[in-house]
Amino acid sequence: MDRLLAIALGPVQEFIATARRTRDLFAGSRLLSEAASCAAKALAKEVGVENLIFPAPQDENQLEKLAEAGIPNVLLLRVPEGKDPGKLGEAALEAAKDCLRARAEEVFAPRKAHLLWDEALSQVKDLLEGYYAYVPLEDYPRSRERLMALLAARKNTRDFAPVAWGSAAYKSSLDGARESVLRLPQEGADRLRVRLGLRPGEYLSGPDLLKRWWQTQHPFLSTTHVAALPFFEGVREAGQEGVLQDALKDLAQLAGEEARAGIYHPVLEGTPFAQWDVRLLYESRLEEFPAFAEDPELLEKAKARLRELWRALSQRGVKVPPGSYYALLHADGDRMGETLDRLRTPEEHRRFSNALALGFAAEVKRIVEAHGGALVYSGGDDVLALLPLHKALMAAKALAERFQKVMAPFGGPGKAPSLSVGLAVVHHLEPLQDALDLARRAEKRAKEGEPKRNALCVAYSPRSGSERMVRGRWDEDPRLTRRLLRYADLLRAGEVPSRAGYELWALVQEVGEALPGEALVAEALRILGRRAMEPKYQEELGRWVQTGEDVRRLAEELLMARPFAEALDQAGVPVESREVWDAH
Repeated sequence: MDRLLAIALGPVQEFIATARRTRDLFAGSRLLSEAASCAAKALAKEVGVENLIFPAPQDENQLEKLAEAGIPNVLLLRVPEGKDPGKLGEAALEAAKDCLRARAEEVFAPRKAHLLWDEALSQVKDLLEGYYAYVPLEDYPRSRERLMALLAARKNTRDFAPVAWGSAAYKSSLDGARESVLRLPQEGADRLRVRLGLRPGEYLSGPDLLKRWWQTQHPFLSTTHVAALPFFEGVREAGQEGVLQDALKDLAQLAGEEARAGIYHPVLEGTPFAQWDVRLLYESRLEEFPAFAEDPELLEKAKARLRELWRALSQRGVKVPPGSYYALLHADGDRMGETLDRLRTPEEHRRFSNALALGFAAEVKRIVEAHGGALVYSGGDDVLALLPLHKALMAAKALAERFQKVMAPFGGPGKAPSLSVGLAVVHHLEPLQDALDLARRAEKRAKEGEPKRNALCVAYSPRSGSERMVRGRWDEDPRLTRRLLRYADLLRAGEVPSRAGYELWALVQEVGEALPGEALVAEALRILGRRAMEPKYQEELGRWVQTGEDVRRLAEELLMARPFAEALDQAGVPVESREVWDAH
């Protein structure tokens, strides 16, 4: 009898989220995907690609394409009669571990002199955990349900092997779980750290260094790069790239070798933003370059050159300095379990897997990059990406629409899979783990708010002020993305007073419970109309504010629209007329 085999690799969140830089985040995701890809290839070699259910390639070439897009950490396959599922599970896990160790040896080799080599490789070898379970393949839905329950039980009884790499060395600066494997000199340790791509005072373990040093085809964008993208768009819109390039070149010469970036992104290819470290454009970050930290006179020269750049650009209509906020998007599919339960055969599941992988996951990178963003991972229905503020809302909408289109054939009546999205607006110097936590909380709020699922939740964490969240379903009219962008345009055009959001929020907090809904709406419209707002805009907002709860929502969304308004202004995006918005 055929059997159904499931294999899970991990730890996923621990390995990916333990990150101080975006390249750590990206590398953690891609390395786990590489390991899963090696496991899938080993399985395909033994049972044939036609027996892989998730992922479900048609041939070996398509398996390579799926690996490039990102293979999730759970694999599902049919094991033909005569094959031992236990041996297949062990072989797949061994292939994944060998893949990670081989990658570590390749990455560590050029820096072997600066490592405790054996300890570093031991830590990487012990990093990857893997579990598998299998059941007879009889009635497919019931067999799959039982299989996943067994796999979950196996993961809950995880193995705890003795540590072979413990020592008295400093613990990792990132997770505190493993010892540092760096071999550093007594003198000039921080200089060496910077040359090795580390921060001064940073101690990293083998898995941390594997992520930090993993060489992708093109280096990954930093949070600072993403936060500065609206500024770069504004510079390009004003035709001032040459002015910016000259200034960055001067600043880079002062900063030395550490100022080189070598960033690749379709939006930035061949631009000064790709060649040099964008931290040079933030006065508060200049001292992070060793040359400036060690020479106060050189630092003052850099600051003077930066002020000269701001004067030149502002005279030409560019808003300076660069912004400080970016968006971190986390998305996850809704009703995926219900959808899988409706699949009656392995063949149906393979069609579903192909649609999800090739129709959605493989398209996510294109959608994200078309909106100026950088994709961290896209594993099935799970997405994490960095986005510039002036295009983040449109990117979230485009992803949700693509997912809905691809999944439509697999939904029951009124139960088609949808995409819930959390969008966290955070400062570029906010610790990455805090930004991740906020994006995940926003995605959870999108799923669990009423009505549930099929929603977007935008969270804003200003450096000064309290955290805010607003939520709206994708099928609302007008939807949340349209409302926020419209409010941003009204703020930019001066049609809504800049303090209106704060005043409306104060109104709701002070008398929202005491006033009847009609009176609260009337007072809110009076506040909005204080500065002789044109009747057509009063009418427009009046259509969106019908109840007391609408007033609360308007207050929160006006406050949420401010960072988007600032980014759109800096990017030089024109304010749309009311007629254009009505046509959306």
